[in-house]
Amino acid sequence: YHLAYIGWLAQRRNYLAGDRLTYADLAAAAHLSAIDYLGDVPWNEDDAAKAWYARVKSRPSFRPLLSEWLAGVPASRTYVDLDF
Repeated sequence: YHLAYIGWLAQRRNYLAGDRLTYADLAAAAHLSAIDYLGDVPWNEDDAAKAWYARVKSRPSFRPLLSEWLAGVPASRTYVDLDF
């Protein structure tokens, strides 16, 4: 239900707390990034949440996170793909 709530917010505004990127977006995207690394985010369940996350992870300040990895645990296909 968290993904659905992110989608609901993203349908009504540009970012989670309004028209500009805030710490709310960064915190939510960081949590989703960890789950996305493992491939466990059901992106097909909410297109608005998926589009919001793609916008956030495409920002230059967020991209360095996508180059991090865990030894012995490969990243999912969607993790590094900005246009997943």
